[in-house]
Amino acid sequence: MRAAAAAALGVFALAASGCGSGVGSAVSGNADRAHGKQLFIEKCAACHTLSDANAQGKIGPNLDLAFRPSLRQGFKDSTVRQVVADQIKYAGNYGASPVTMPKNLVTGSDVDDVADYVAAVVGPQKGVTIAAPPPPAPTTTGATPPPSGGGANLAAGKAAFAANGCAACHTFAPASSTGTIGPDLDKLKTYATAANMPLDKFIHESIVNPDSYIEKGYAKGVMPTTFNSLPKGTLDALVAFLAAGAK
Repeated sequence: MRAAAAAALGVFALAASGCGSGVGSAVSGNADRAHGKQLFIEKCAACHTLSDANAQGKIGPNLDLAFRPSLRQGFKDSTVRQVVADQIKYAGNYGASPVTMPKNLVTGSDVDDVADYVAAVVGPQKGVTIAAPPPPAPTTTGATPPPSGGGANLAAGKAAFAANGCAACHTFAPASSTGTIGPDLDKLKTYATAANMPLDKFIHESIVNPDSYIEKGYAKGVMPTTFNSLPKGTLDALVAFLAAGAK
């Protein structure tokens, strides 16, 4: 964690000095922070700690801590915005080897939204809380789906996969995700067979107790353990979605 924080602060110093090719282009302070929080939860929370987003990821720098010394020395929010934006745009290895921050987690104006949100809530600031926008209302097509199970349950599972940031770390074709930090979830049936467990039970255990089975080539302690607090209905839907799409 010290190395990760040092990496973040190293980039902080680089952006503050204006050095580095392509680093330091202006980031607006008028971005959509609520949207930035939503994106952070979906794309970044699995790897970073940030209290305002209830994120407890341990792979990358703890964002509650990384910027505090510089902010106390008088660095402005605009510098924090720029650092966060540059780390997204020019992603590199900011965590324990061999984990590397994925490229293009967000692009375009979404980069500004995430950077502005993070700058608003990190450091020794008090009383700053950003409310994420509510999820979009479900669309209707004339046919009312069943209240639970079937397509409705799989849709809820897909939504849970997105909302909990699973796509940032895992490849899973039904979710159009291509993350490489964690195991390829398209191969869940193979993993379950190797663990000698029924598929549904294996998936459930891997979510609530992620260190119970570690796929070869991956380390313990990378996946957050906070998913064991998901509501039962959400967890069941997530398991069903993953099981249905596994190969």
